[in-house]
Amino acid sequence: MSGWAVFFTFFIPVTTYAAQQVYSNNVFLLNTCGVPLELSVVHDSNYDDKARRLVLDPNQRRTIANYRSFGEDVAGQISDQYSLSIKSPTATKTIDAQTLRKAVASTERTEQKAVRSWVITDGSFCP
Repeated sequence: MSGWAVFFTFFIPVTTYAAQQVYSNNVFLLNTCGVPLELSVVHDSNYDDKARRLVLDPNQRRTIANYRSFGEDVAGQISDQYSLSIKSPTATKTIDAQTLRKAVASTERTEQKAVRSWVITDGSFCP
């Protein structure tokens, strides 16, 4: 193979791949429950596997899932092991992966450059 053929065969695809846009997909929960909430979330990221505990005051929002992608839809990135426990002063509710996928599918996505966001604002996540 000539030098140019090698260059076009190997170098061009590698540089094209390296130039792909990386997106940050963030799913937020807005506390519309009227009371403080304690959140425990696991398997909420494809780059950080640590369980997290959060406090969410009324009308405050926090990230409940965060994924990096090369363009894939966030619903397809949510781990089947995803779990969000939401505790209010009087009750507890657990959100699984399927429930989160459905909520994201019915939530409008906003996008600024390489950051995509979904904000869950309905009361369905209230315990």
